[in-house]
Amino acid sequence: MGNASDTSDAFNSKISKEHDFLIGSIYSVFCVLSLMGNCILLLVAHHKRSTLKPAEFFIVNLSISDLGMTLTLFPLAIPSSFSHRWLFGEIACQLYATCGVLFGLCSLTNLTVLSSVCCLKVCLPNLGSKFSSSHARLLVAGVWGYASVFAVGPLVQWGHYGPEPYGTACCINWQAPNHELSSLSYIVCLFLFCYVLPCAIIILSYTCILMTVRGSRQAIQQHVSPQTKTANAHALIVKLSVAVCIGFLGAWSPYAVVAMWASFGDATWVPPDAFAIAAILAKSSTIYNPLVYLLCKPNFRECLYKD
Repeated sequence: MGNASDTSDAFNSKISKEHDFLIGSIYSVFCVLSLMGNCILLLVAHHKRSTLKPAEFFIVNLSISDLGMTLTLFPLAIPSSFSHRWLFGEIACQLYATCGVLFGLCSLTNLTVLSSVCCLKVCLPNLGSKFSSSHARLLVAGVWGYASVFAVGPLVQWGHYGPEPYGTACCINWQAPNHELSSLSYIVCLFLFCYVLPCAIIILSYTCILMTVRGSRQAIQQHVSPQTKTANAHALIVKLSVAVCIGFLGAWSPYAVVAMWASFGDATWVPPDAFAIAAILAKSSTIYNPLVYLLCKPNFRECLYKD
């Protein structure tokens, strides 16, 4: 009975009712925007599927992972926030956390691979020209496999899932590393391979692209039509990819900082409101991809207007 009581207490909100109501309202807006944006982007991609470039496969995959997060997290998080406690029990908590980690890591890994592909096309055009749709499909499958390893880990006792410190949602148990070695190893691997390494690859890739573009700008301006058109197309994809990456990393970085604070510091010092604000920012990542590509990518925008 004591364990049941402890679990029930963990699912009670640790922040004020006013803040919970505000979070529920914000999540409702995010849910509507994400559903509309990602569904429209997938519809546009379906209509132009025969002309999709290999790099655009990652844009579509990012939209799928964002939509997956929207459909699995918001329907549970919104009523729980309005009710001032987690409503759906322990099993749903585990599934919620699994989906959050799976789709979140899939999005980050997807952006990492996209940055590498953009770097290949711009910095090593001879190799980049050989990158095909079959290569893109293989990498997309690898993205899901990579994310799945870390999402399934806590289900097989490598790490743990549990209620968020603010009580109305679930994620990785960030306090477990303070007293369990397997959880510590999971958090360290998660931080290194699912945040530090992807961020380093993204920054390195776009730094190489920037240096290459600056070095060859004068030569590109002297080229004629077909080469210039191709260069402009690559440049646009790179710019939009950078915009999505900045938005995504900006959304998830506060959560990463707060999570590491709880895992490797004194978890009792981390205010529940800090986790709640970080979670709001993280979930806002689901609306960036369709917003950027539908508004700024000409062939997507033209297809949208035509439809």
